[in-house]
Amino acid sequence: MLADMTSATPPFPRVLVPYDGSEPARAALTLALALGKSGATLVLTTIVDETAVIADATSTVAYDPTTILEELDTAGQALLDEAAAACSKAGIVPVTATARDTPVAGILAGAHAHACNLIVMGTHARTGVERLFLGSTTVGVLRSSRVPVLTVRTVDRIDPVVFARVVVAVDDSDPSDAAAALAAKLAREAGAIVTAVSVVDPRPLYASASDIGFDVGELERELGTETEASMHAAIARAGLPDSTAVVVAEGAPPDAVIATADERNATLIVCGTHGRRGVRRLLLGSLAEHLVRTSDVPVLVVPVNVPA
Repeated sequence: MLADMTSATPPFPRVLVPYDGSEPARAALTLALALGKSGATLVLTTIVDETAVIADATSTVAYDPTTILEELDTAGQALLDEAAAACSKAGIVPVTATARDTPVAGILAGAHAHACNLIVMGTHARTGVERLFLGSTTVGVLRSSRVPVLTVRTVDRIDPVVFARVVVAVDDSDPSDAAAALAAKLAREAGAIVTAVSVVDPRPLYASASDIGFDVGELERELGTETEASMHAAIARAGLPDSTAVVVAEGAPPDAVIATADERNATLIVCGTHGRRGVRRLLLGSLAEHLVRTSDVPVLVVPVNVPA
């Protein structure tokens, strides 16, 4: 049975919601309102990026930027008022704040300044080639945030009880352990029903096995047994109940995780992130980024070493 969703101590007591009035931001606000109704304090923030204005004002053709800066402030306040009105309609009293910074830096600084345990962000539901790319702000926050980031696409299914049925992606890695530990927290504090899924792609091994005369069927069984044993070890490390459902899926990891979430009627997918730096942070090849782009339900991306 789900825990009392009006508890004074929700899993994420303070939630940062960046808001710019776009469709993704509205989707994020809708998701955040569900968390607010469960007892979380919502911190609404709008980012006023003055960088371009200041740069122009200090160029060779100098001018007084005061009027433009005032207009930016007015527009930012209008966005906050819009988001706050949606909260008020839902019976929620939010905290509001304006950040004068670049978008990623402003969001990360806001999460720190307001002691937020979660950031909620929206993403576009793109198709074709565009689905290979997340917005630079989303990527920047996912890569650098020290707190979990809950993402939602504009077309995602948002359950009123966000943490009702959780699928967590598990493998033998530190990011996976962080995700599993957070899933255990959701089970304890929100009554989440958790399913752990690990994905194996045995096709490369099949080719090698055939070349050297191994029995492919036997190899597949051994791989499944080893993976399941590894999953149970990860579940134990995370503090998840022994009764946690375990699924060993085959295929491309993002597709297999999403298929499992669909089969389990999940309300949320939880996964870890490696938080790459340098040139590799521009590559959208990680499981987390694939899930954020393609999952039909919200995705909770957990950094390594997130506080329990």
